[in-house]
Amino acid sequence: MVMSRYLKPSAAWVTEWWKNSCQASSVWRLTRLYTSLLLLVVGILLVVLYQLSVGQISRNQSTQMNHLALQQKLLAEELNQSDFIRQFELQAGSSRQYILSLITTDNVYGQLNSVPKNISSCPDTARFPIWLDRYDEIRLISGCSQVLPQGTMVIATDDESLYDLQHQFISASLIALLLALLLGISTGLLFSHRVLKRINTFNSIAQRVEAGEMTARVPVSNKADEYDHMALHINTMLSRLEDSFHAIAGVTDAIAHDLRTPLGHLRQQIEQGLIDAHNSGSDTQNLEQMLSRLDAILFTFKAMLELTRLEQKQQSSSFKDVDLQIVINDAADLILPVIEDNQQHLTVSGKAGCVVTGDATLLFRAVYNLLENASKYAGEHTQIGVEITDHGFIICDSGPGIPDNEKDKVFQRLYRIEESRSIAGFGIGLPLVRAIVRLHDAQISLQDNHPGLKVVVNFNTAEQ
Repeated sequence: MVMSRYLKPSAAWVTEWWKNSCQASSVWRLTRLYTSLLLLVVGILLVVLYQLSVGQISRNQSTQMNHLALQQKLLAEELNQSDFIRQFELQAGSSRQYILSLITTDNVYGQLNSVPKNISSCPDTARFPIWLDRYDEIRLISGCSQVLPQGTMVIATDDESLYDLQHQFISASLIALLLALLLGISTGLLFSHRVLKRINTFNSIAQRVEAGEMTARVPVSNKADEYDHMALHINTMLSRLEDSFHAIAGVTDAIAHDLRTPLGHLRQQIEQGLIDAHNSGSDTQNLEQMLSRLDAILFTFKAMLELTRLEQKQQSSSFKDVDLQIVINDAADLILPVIEDNQQHLTVSGKAGCVVTGDATLLFRAVYNLLENASKYAGEHTQIGVEITDHGFIICDSGPGIPDNEKDKVFQRLYRIEESRSIAGFGIGLPLVRAIVRLHDAQISLQDNHPGLKVVVNFNTAEQ
């Protein structure tokens, strides 16, 4: 009972370990494959070696016993009973390798007193115990019986040494398989770690590039192997992507920068026109609309230039500890009139004391932009919620949400969903938010709120 009590948890642990190993990492899968192949090769070699050694001895022994049985059968057919018994006794007495016995109806000749039970008929052999005077003990021997005209003949041989050799071979094979298993696991793990170490390097570089670090490159060793060739191609591709990114961003920034001056002059002229119109009592509605649209364009150009600085991590603000609750409360207070005008409801919840290292002004802008987007696109009579978590915050709404195939695209500058083009905007808000989040080494993701959209922001440096 005590033993079974310990065996059941052990069996459960082994089963659970095997299930987990089937879904383990590539290191373990490669190690298992390598170890299995090694055990298969060692097992085949052991089987071949057994057949060429112990198996061959056993087959030769059986063949000789069958030849001897056939010889005695032929002699029994040629000789009369007395002559056959005489030669049989001489052969039984002189044979050192075989145990011969003939059981007739009235007498027993040879070294056995009776036919053993469960003995096979020749050429099949079976093992059975007998008492041997030469060893003064009971031993297991292999033999078979042959029916002759004179009676039943038993031919057997003492194969105790062969039986011991089989056990020794099996023990040595188990030790060899165990050593092969240990060798396979150790060398497989070493080999897999070396191979996957370089693959993980590629993955880490890909993650850094995905996070916006366009200057990241795959290290190249002096081995000049396939991984180094792949690294060179990837680095070349990343260099071209970086050049293209800077070229596109440079053209956009150049346009925004060059147009700000003439648009600023145009704004001054419109303002002067408004002043003159007020003084003369003329209608100023068209001029006010032109000024409002011009301010929106200038704001977009300014946001694009700021977005480029953030993406290139050129922001010079010094980071310090910032309480997210204070930032979120300030942003909620500022956006509240807009939410009330849209007949929406805003709630702020969560734990206090989530402190991150960053720029309070930029974080405030990111939170405000997200709340502004939620209010703008969620529609009237919707719910907007902000939840402060241990590692960041979540902003959700009950509006129409964003399709899954658009969730990554909305982070591109100037990109807008087709359904939202009727609403005023230029597609800069979410790219600016992501740039601020990445500047703080945080992650932002868009998820379904069922219904609506959920924006999750997690900071790596957040404290509980």
